[in-house]
Amino acid sequence: MQNFSKKYRIKKKSEIYGTFKNGHRFLCEDYKIVFSENKENFDRIAVLVSRKTGNAVKRNKIKRFFREVFRKNRIDFPPFFDVLIQPQSGIDLNNEMVQCYKKWQEKAKRLVL
Repeated sequence: MQNFSKKYRIKKKSEIYGTFKNGHRFLCEDYKIVFSENKENFDRIAVLVSRKTGNAVKRNKIKRFFREVFRKNRIDFPPFFDVLIQPQSGIDLNNEMVQCYKKWQEKAKRLVL
């Protein structure tokens, strides 16, 4: 089993705000992806879940789901991105989420290249 180490997480508020300010947006059915290029040699992710989404158990389940999608679908070649995922309240976790994430990856890599 591969692990999801802390180096793949965006932790600083300034990095999150910078991505919001300068990033591109991609809308899926139940969540929004905001992304911008980074200077690291790997992609990084932050899952931003509002309290409106549900209790702590549900919010943590959503975070685990998206981190696992990120980990399994990681592409280790440039360009590398900082990725923010914002699930909407009432989100239903299913395979369509994974398909939308893969579509985003394809479009993002083409957009920058």
